[in-house]
Amino acid sequence: DARRALRRGGHAPAFPRAFRLPPSRPRPMGGALSRRIDSLNLREETLSEDGEEMTIVVRPPRGAAWRLLQFLWGFALIHYIFYGLFVLLLAVAFRETLFATYAARLGGAAALALYLPSFLDGSEKRLGRPWDALRLHGVWRLSQGYFPATLRRTTKLDPKKKYVFGWHPHGILILSRIHTYGGNWEALFPGVKFRVLGATPMFYVPGCREICLWMGAVDAGRKTAERVLKSGLSVSVYPGGSREIFETDPKSRNTVAVLRRRKGFVRLAIKNGAELVPVFVFGEKKCYKRLNVPAKARDFLLKTLKIPLIVFWGRFGTWYPFKARQTVVFGAPIKTTFNDAVDEDDEKRAERLEKHVDRLHATYCDAVEQLFEKHKAFAGYGPEESLTVA
Repeated sequence: DARRALRRGGHAPAFPRAFRLPPSRPRPMGGALSRRIDSLNLREETLSEDGEEMTIVVRPPRGAAWRLLQFLWGFALIHYIFYGLFVLLLAVAFRETLFATYAARLGGAAALALYLPSFLDGSEKRLGRPWDALRLHGVWRLSQGYFPATLRRTTKLDPKKKYVFGWHPHGILILSRIHTYGGNWEALFPGVKFRVLGATPMFYVPGCREICLWMGAVDAGRKTAERVLKSGLSVSVYPGGSREIFETDPKSRNTVAVLRRRKGFVRLAIKNGAELVPVFVFGEKKCYKRLNVPAKARDFLLKTLKIPLIVFWGRFGTWYPFKARQTVVFGAPIKTTFNDAVDEDDEKRAERLEKHVDRLHATYCDAVEQLFEKHKAFAGYGPEESLTVA
């Protein structure tokens, strides 16, 4: 039934109609645009009878004007990493006009002086600098509806607990991030506040840094992750990291999750009393085309500069992605409790802890594989699609 519904261009009905919910109304940025987007009713929430499972479907907007706004917003958003470079190029190109007078040069220096404290304040190493009003704005539904996006929660989560959400696969640009915005996360997991662990270089690019911080990202370093969890927040991590980017192949019917040797996030959860939640993203690998870069050059840049060298493109040869249905499925939490033994020396404790990490990691890998197999038909994948945990 799910496959037939998807072939007809619709979404598979997850639960009986009687349990479809009115759209949640988080408190977003005010304004006419937000109210107009709310009136479009692009998002539909469906809840199971027992209240455990929930599915959110975001439909594309109708009408040429809304489609144009969707494109302009999405195009500007996806190229956010270039904001700082764009401003610098404009300043260089028009330097004779912009800085022709002493007053203009003084103003430029003042603007830089005002910005530097924000750039150097180390927010990414602490709890970040989230702008919830922007993150909850309805405009994100335009981007979510472009693909379009579906999110499925398989189990309710206790807001009193902490969680480490492991997202798989990474994809080229982690487009799946935007599907948690616009109030979707708050509808799926009420009371569960979180931060996203992001690559360190992103916080050293002006413009890109601000977008990352506003949307709830912090540095992916271990100390920062522990600081976030100790504060009572949960974290979202991408265990496959930059290595997994190179495994993103839109032509392949096999999806690769680089996970077999990635155990740091498991240790992080155990140490900080958090539960592990596997998350699988279907469809993101189809959003871009790519060329294979020579492995030596790729590995050198990744190892020395932490920069993944990959040549890829979307629509019009830009980073604007091709349309491809995306489905994000959140699995059941996995307990990580580790109890200390009485009169146990450090060596024995370390040995027992490592065995506990290995067991939990194996359980987690199995959970990711089961999540893929159980929900791939719902996500529109055929029986020939497979997953490799590498």
